[in-house]
Amino acid sequence: MRNHISTYIDNAIILLLFVVAGVTPLFFLNQMTEFYEMPKLVFLVVTTVLILGLWIFSWILKGKVIISRTPLDIPLLILLAGVIVSTFFSASKYTAMYGDFPKVHGSAVAWVTYILLYFVTVSNLRRLAQVKTFLYVLYVSATVVAFVTLLSFFNIFLPFDFAKGINFTPTGSSFSTIAFLLLLLPLPLLSLTTPNKYFPVPFAMALATLFGVTVVLTGSMPSLIALLVAFALSLFVVKPHKAKKTLALLVVPVILTTLVLVFAYVPFAGNKLQQMEANFPKEIQLPFAVSWKISASAFRDAPFIGTGPSSYLFNFTSYKPLEFNVLKYWNFSFDTAYNEFLQVLGTLGLIGVVGLVLVCLITFTTSWKNLFVADQEAHQDDTNVLVPALAVSGLLSIVLFAIHATTLVSIIVTFFILAALMASRKSDQHKVIELSMGLKASTSDNKHFDLFPVIIFVVFLVLAVPVLFRTFNVVAADYYHRLALSQANKSGTLTYQYLQKAESLNPQIDLYRVDMAQTNFALANAIVAAKTQQKKNLTDQEKQTVQTLLSQSINEGRISVALNPRSARNWEVLASIYRNIAGVAQNALAFSISSYGQAIQRDPLNPTLRMSVGGIYYAAKNYDLAVRFFTDAANLKPDYANAYYNLAIAYREKGDLQSALVVVNQTVSLLQQNNPNGPDYKVATKLLSDLKAKVAAGQSAQQAQEGQNQPAPASQTNSALQNSNVSNVNVSNLSNPPSVTPAPAVKKNPSSVLPQPTVAPTSATQK
Repeated sequence: MRNHISTYIDNAIILLLFVVAGVTPLFFLNQMTEFYEMPKLVFLVVTTVLILGLWIFSWILKGKVIISRTPLDIPLLILLAGVIVSTFFSASKYTAMYGDFPKVHGSAVAWVTYILLYFVTVSNLRRLAQVKTFLYVLYVSATVVAFVTLLSFFNIFLPFDFAKGINFTPTGSSFSTIAFLLLLLPLPLLSLTTPNKYFPVPFAMALATLFGVTVVLTGSMPSLIALLVAFALSLFVVKPHKAKKTLALLVVPVILTTLVLVFAYVPFAGNKLQQMEANFPKEIQLPFAVSWKISASAFRDAPFIGTGPSSYLFNFTSYKPLEFNVLKYWNFSFDTAYNEFLQVLGTLGLIGVVGLVLVCLITFTTSWKNLFVADQEAHQDDTNVLVPALAVSGLLSIVLFAIHATTLVSIIVTFFILAALMASRKSDQHKVIELSMGLKASTSDNKHFDLFPVIIFVVFLVLAVPVLFRTFNVVAADYYHRLALSQANKSGTLTYQYLQKAESLNPQIDLYRVDMAQTNFALANAIVAAKTQQKKNLTDQEKQTVQTLLSQSINEGRISVALNPRSARNWEVLASIYRNIAGVAQNALAFSISSYGQAIQRDPLNPTLRMSVGGIYYAAKNYDLAVRFFTDAANLKPDYANAYYNLAIAYREKGDLQSALVVVNQTVSLLQQNNPNGPDYKVATKLLSDLKAKVAAGQSAQQAQEGQNQPAPASQTNSALQNSNVSNVNVSNLSNPPSVTPAPAVKKNPSSVLPQPTVAPTSATQK
């Protein structure tokens, strides 16, 4: 009886593994904040816990703990140890454990799930038939992904609003799809060398062509290089005596893919495919040189344990080099490195790097040994095609690690491929570890069984119940957060209520706190704006409501920085809230400047933060400090036209017309290079004409300022609470203003065009 139940459980585990392999790349859900990564990880966590529970229960029925041994066991355990240790010592433990919401890939929970799923998979795929079926499921999923991706490329979309984009793909990103297809490409290619051995020739040729064409049309240059490597390795493992007979079949998908490549990238009259490819939005990847400097700096400061999983965004803001500001996407933030090696170097430290490098070394040696399988070993089965193809895929996984940081789909498929490779090798099929504590129990009929599996199962239940309960809360909270986002432009009240539910279910997520802070502020601002428009004063009840909303806004902002103190974004949001209530709350500007200072500490080379502080000082008519911070912004980004324009205005208001003229000339020059027909260029040229006229007329500083009451763009705001005529609202948590020390000045950049510092002119010197 126990044997029958054990067999049923083993079959259930295999069936669940098939479901995970087929569903994970395809699963997405628009009822969560992030439609792809979050639903996939939740699905993986739940199914992995279920499979793990069934596996452990099967040990009880079998009377022993049975785990398959593979060469990757120790490297993966070292990598897992690096993740756990780095999480424990991370400055943002909750982010390290669960991810920087809504991005959850790379978190400790994600890595634990991936590695456990690998061990479960490799220990339960015991027969070649199971491995083959497992791979068939993966290929069905990959075929669906490739078709949907190509249909989107040609403007044929699924019936969902969010799916109507030419770069839509069920995996969630172009690289996820490309990595998925590249890892599965070798098997159909090698199936052509032994017709009808694994895939029938028509299917093999169709799959290889479909995968290759999808990579060509949606991939970047590194992806095309990886595709070339896949073709080259597949040709390399073909035996010479087979190559003469099957070469024609093998080169057909290569030729077809090459033709599509030519049509996609070579422009000529009437080539619509090239126009579509040129308009396809490619993923922006952090340059290698920039990523290396960031990861090396983070490794220098935390060499052994790293900064923690999911912390690359914070490393990016803290350590990005100055040359990043000259890139076209200088105002973007990156939460992943150029590739997985740099990602692990900066976030998991030495332990993680050792684990990843060992994984790659073992994968390389194992794959290289299995590129060629002797015919006499496999004339009765498919291992002479299957094992070399999986070995090529193993080598490709290392290439993918080197050209891009992993995604959820890419790492899951990589572990599935490696598990299939290990399970397919005859030398590993019977290597198992049987564990026992020597503790025996007896039944009423005097049958003895080992207690060790029972103890493990009890421990599993103790851990699994809170994990599943926590998962439910995470999903429910994120569902309400998604509802709040959907109501943001419709109903402030519903947005507020949904965010309250999200916070109560998952109070540790700083993203929810930030959104709640901004929602409270928006509601207070709407009340004041309505009264201002009506030219009426707030009633006592309305004042109390505004006061409560502003206090809640500040409290939520403060909680967000307490939950995630390394986040420059959280400090910036808090600073902007303080700044925008300056018109109705005492001491707000002091708190704002202090919070901006904290943001600058965490993102020291961000010119927009300096612009915001300069705008505050400008609005307070402290033109010397306004000049200082606008100058900092220009030094950080020498082609930042807005920084020069604000600096020119500040110099003008200060009365230094000559310096203002120098700076506005640079503003006009930059705008002329970028967009001479834009409205900004017209505004700058008008300012230049006005300043030239004033300088030519020899006007004094006092005369120059007359009639020039327009504020610099950096100080402009849509907040009704900043420069409001509404009577003062007492915000209780703004007492005891901090003593503000301005952030250190930025060193002069030789590339910036700025005037030499001068003494502020006086009316006496102007006469």
